[in-house]
Amino acid sequence: MSVMGKEFESSMKALSDVASNPALRRIFYAFGGSLVGDGVFTLSALVYVFLHGGPTAVGVMAFVRYLAIAIVAPLTSTFADQFDRRKVMVVSDVTRLVLVSLAAVLVGVHASRWPVFAVIVLEGLAGSSFRPAQASILPLLAREPDEIAGANVVSSTIESIGFFAGPAIAGFLLAVSNVAVAFCFDAATFVWSAILTAMIRPPLPEERSPELVAHDSDTTQAASMSSQSFLVRAEQGFRIIVHDRDVLTMIVLYILQCVMTGASAVFIVTIALQLLHIGNSGLGLMESMLGVGGLVGGFIALMLSTRAKMATDFGLSIMVWAAPLLIIAALPNLPAALGSMLLIGMANSVVDVNAVTVLQHVIPNENLGRVMGVLEAGEVAGMAIGSLAMSIFIHTTGLRTGLAIIGSAVTLLVLPGLPALRRIDKNVFAEGVTHPPRSAHSHRHFLNMRPRMTR
Repeated sequence: MSVMGKEFESSMKALSDVASNPALRRIFYAFGGSLVGDGVFTLSALVYVFLHGGPTAVGVMAFVRYLAIAIVAPLTSTFADQFDRRKVMVVSDVTRLVLVSLAAVLVGVHASRWPVFAVIVLEGLAGSSFRPAQASILPLLAREPDEIAGANVVSSTIESIGFFAGPAIAGFLLAVSNVAVAFCFDAATFVWSAILTAMIRPPLPEERSPELVAHDSDTTQAASMSSQSFLVRAEQGFRIIVHDRDVLTMIVLYILQCVMTGASAVFIVTIALQLLHIGNSGLGLMESMLGVGGLVGGFIALMLSTRAKMATDFGLSIMVWAAPLLIIAALPNLPAALGSMLLIGMANSVVDVNAVTVLQHVIPNENLGRVMGVLEAGEVAGMAIGSLAMSIFIHTTGLRTGLAIIGSAVTLLVLPGLPALRRIDKNVFAEGVTHPPRSAHSHRHFLNMRPRMTR
């Protein structure tokens, strides 16, 4: 059998294993419901803000919401490492259910816009603990090491589908009813997510690989954390990242990719409506190509995982993400734009899947929630910076020059980080074998063996 055939067979087996795992199935059903709800709420909220404040209010609201999440995420993510992660996800869902229901009532009774604006921001903060808990619980639900990468691919695929499903449902609801009804639908998705998450039952020790059982979290972790102050627990997420320069490099590169993601929220609309003049239908087509690329990219990430170069592929995919910006700047036409959107979608999935998978294997699981919280904070901060920077470039240098500047800058900044990513691959992924996640003890040993990479 050819190498490509073996990689395909291995990828299919990993996805089959994930599908046969009851705990993973439930968490993905819950995650899908939560993502659809997020999509419905986000679009409906933007429509409400636009109707009650215009485009300036939309921009200010997006920036405030991003900034608030970036500040709060490292704090709320500590819950994922101190408490049962299922309970953390359920509490997040129930809190958002209450807030969205309140927003529906306020909109329904035509209350002042300011309380609704406040609830929109609070809803984003309430969801900031869900993703770190969801990402850090996956290794505990896996039965074999290969299921971890497969689970991350499924998560990425669900996100790609949710990227369309949520806004599409919101568009339909807003067309036939109003914002209050859309908010009510969103509330129902959080009920769905909370119920399914509460029903998750982790595999028994005898159902899991001995490697994974041996690397389960230290049972004294929650007790030791309870004696620490809230800020100390939150700070440890940053300290863990800074302690390993290679991991810090990876986080910085991920944030760079998020800067481009934030810029894309501005340049995709501008490309469609100003550069190419293809109208709303053309904009919809470009957004669709992003989703198609995301679905394809998830499967590519799973096949590439057999190469034992997940960190390196992560860095190269960021460069692939940046390349389409240069293509559009050089070739401002519809085929180039659609092809670029396809490449961006593919690269985006590989970046997301590989980043989470590598961190799940490098960071001790008992600390993973806080690290994922830092990652989420960096993500939204990068997106806020990217959207602001792209707007400034468009107004000062023009769209095409702005695309060239961002694409070139990110590509050049990735190059110095590739050696660090190769070191991660060498230490974590060897000879095509994905090692299980590290316990706290093995992580300390890992750091002590590489003093030049630590402070």
